[in-house]
This record gives sequence, structure tokens and C-alpha cells, in this order.
Amino acid sequence: MTRIASALAVFALWSVTADARSWTVGGAGADFPFIAPAIAAASAGDTIEVRGGVYREDLVIDKRLAVVGLNRPTLIGTGIGTVVTIVAPQSELSGFAIEGSGTGQTNGMDAGVQIASNGNRIVDNVFRRVFYGIVIVDARRNEIADNEIHGLRELPFGQRGDGIYLYRAPENFVARNRISGERDAIYFQYAPRGRAVDNVARDSRYALHDMFSDDTVIARNEFSDSVVGANIMNSRRIKLERNLIGRNRGVPGIGLTLKDCDESIVRGNTIAGNGRGLLVDGSSRNQFVDNRFDANDTAATIFSSAEENAFSGNQFTANSSDVVLSGRDAGTRWSIGGRGNFWSRYRGFDFDGDGIGDTPHPLVGAFERIEGNNPATRMFLLSPAAAGLELAARLSAPSTSDALDSRPLTRAASPGAVPARTHLPALLLLLVVASMIAGADRCLR
Repeated sequence: MTRIASALAVFALWSVTADARSWTVGGAGADFPFIAPAIAAASAGDTIEVRGGVYREDLVIDKRLAVVGLNRPTLIGTGIGTVVTIVAPQSELSGFAIEGSGTGQTNGMDAGVQIASNGNRIVDNVFRRVFYGIVIVDARRNEIADNEIHGLRELPFGQRGDGIYLYRAPENFVARNRISGERDAIYFQYAPRGRAVDNVARDSRYALHDMFSDDTVIARNEFSDSVVGANIMNSRRIKLERNLIGRNRGVPGIGLTLKDCDESIVRGNTIAGNGRGLLVDGSSRNQFVDNRFDANDTAATIFSSAEENAFSGNQFTANSSDVVLSGRDAGTRWSIGGRGNFWSRYRGFDFDGDGIGDTPHPLVGAFERIEGNNPATRMFLLSPAAAGLELAARLSAPSTSDALDSRPLTRAASPGAVPARTHLPALLLLLVVASMIAGADRCLR
């Protein structure tokens, strides 16, 4: 770009900014009593400030505007269709309480806000009694942040909408929202390269749903108290890091599902208190690193269709079952670079003190083998028969299964920490042996 062209571009931007003005809505001395007339009168680049109060109208933002609520005004729709539709790019809607959308009776995606343009910001709003919260269709690079969305809890899941729904919408940013009572709290569908960061999603069917959305980043969220915490399907190269996925129970009651997902990384998550912590089906070449699986009924369920996945540095503690294999083990690796996983059930020793067990850890117990082929037997997990079966297996010959962690960690170190090297166990063993030899020598005398 030449200097003259650059100067003209800067001058044009300055001219637009200089001409922009602010309008006020509601209260004494305001420019307009309602919001829609202010939108009609405003020019692109203007700001509309809406004072506290109740406004009963549906809005269409068809030019680049910032519509800002002061003191949380309540915007109630007509109950037919969507309350706020944004068709102009680079607009902002913030500071409102929004309610009163349609409820999908015409099979439409009636919503609090529906976006059909790029580069908009929907921030710091509260959504109540809306079918969908926020819908983005065929649009990219929008920011959806710091909103609170409450679904229609009184309806069955199948009759509710989604909290934040992104359809054919790449590269959108969803951050710090608090969502509950939805069908799917956050749903990426054909929405690649999206980011979901620092959200709290609870009390929904799926707290997070991702389908046909490659390269999604899902980080530092809480997905809890739902039927499924995070359900990721038909996607590749997902990064799921440092999330809390907990207390997802009922039917099917799963913390994290990977279905037909490949080449993804699941790192540093806490998966705790779920019916099943992790379910992997039809998914290949994924890595599960430095996650904590705690107090789940089953920590990890892996189907034979899941091939060449790898686990390293994970902590398996206080689960009723650590691993259930449904069908044959399709090449799952239980260590990466010589680093296995920590198992609270491990009964081996670490004589050289390097933090790695000296004997392999068999992952699947006698009962879990039966359960892998017949899930209905799960109801007998805590029965005396199951305990007797496990005891008999321990007293019999060592397991020849290939489902082994050959490099089990003997300390539940912090993720990424290098265990301190100590020879104390070996020294203790030497002292015991020396004592036995001395005692035997005294007896011989």
C-alpha cells in the first residue's frame, strides 16, 4: 500500500469515528422512548445507550452499532421468533437482561440473540426464558463472553434449545459464560477452529457438544452435573486441556466421550465423580496426558474400535473400576516415552527409587473382563461374588493380558513434575535381608 493510500485509509477511519454519535433511550430527556426507533435513526458506528427499565420489542440490528444497556435494562421479546437479530458486522450488544423469545413451535431456532454476520461482540447479558440463548449461523470471528444463560428447565431435554449454538460458524470465541438448564449448553456444529475457554456449563443434556468441528480448543471450563460433560464427535485435532469434568451421572452418565475423533490431545483435565469418566469409541491416535481420573464408577471405557491411543502421566485414584475394555485391546499404549500412569491399585515395588514400578500393572481385573463383554453385569460390581472373583484372580497365576502399564508411576506427582530419585526402599530391603542373615547365623551357632 502506498503512503497516499495509507493516509486516505487513516483519514476515512478518522472521519467515520469523528462523525459517530451517541443516542439515549428511556427516561427523562432521552432521544427515544424505545430501542427500535433509535436503531432506525442511528448511523453506522453510532452508540445507543439504553437506560434501566423494561422494553417490550424485537430488534434487528442492520447497521454497525453498539447497543449498550445501562443498569441492566430488561428486553422482552414478543414471544414470536428471536428477540435480537444481528445482520450487520462488527456490532456490540451488552448489558441487557433478555427474555421472551419464541419456543420453537414453528421449528425455528427462536433465540435471545441470533447472529448472521462477522466480528460481533455479545457480552455481559443475562438470558432468561428463551428457547435458544445465542445462535450463530454462517458467521465467524464473533466474541460471546461473560453472559449468563438459563434454559427452560421445566421442559424435557428434547424440547429445549441450546445455550450457545454455532452452526457452520468457524473461528468464534466463547468465553466465561455461565450456562445451565439447556439441551446442549455449548454446541459447535460444523464450526472449526472455535475456542471455548473458562465457561461454566451445568445441568444440561450435554454441557459441551462438538460435531464436525476440527481444531477446536476447549480449555479451563467446568462441565458438570449433566448427562454428559463433553461429547466430542467426528472431529480431528481437538485440544481439551485443564477442564473440570465432574458429577455427570444418570443415563448414560459420562464425563468425556470421544466418538470418531482422531489426533486430539486431552491434557491436564480433572475427570471426577462421573458414572463413566472417559469413553473412547472409533477414535484413533489420540493422546491422554496428565489427567486425573478420580472417584468415577469407571474411569476409562475403551472400545475395540478405538485404535492406537496413548496414555501417559494420568492419575487413576479411587475409581470403582479403572479400565474396562469392550472387545479386544486395539493397540492402546499405556506409556509415552517410558512414562506410564499412576494407579492407586498398583501393588508393585520401586526398589531403585526412580518413580517407576519394577513390575507391570495389569489394567483390567477379572470382573472388568466380564463387564467389557456384558455391561449389564455392572450392577454386581460391589457384590460379594465380584469380590471373591477378584480375590481368586489375585491368588492365581499372574495375568498374561497385553492390557498392561509396563511403566507404572509409583507417585501421584503433579502433572509434568519429575519424581525425585531416592533409594530408600532398596536400602530398607537390604537392612531386612541383612537382619535375616544375621539371625540365621546366630541360630546356626
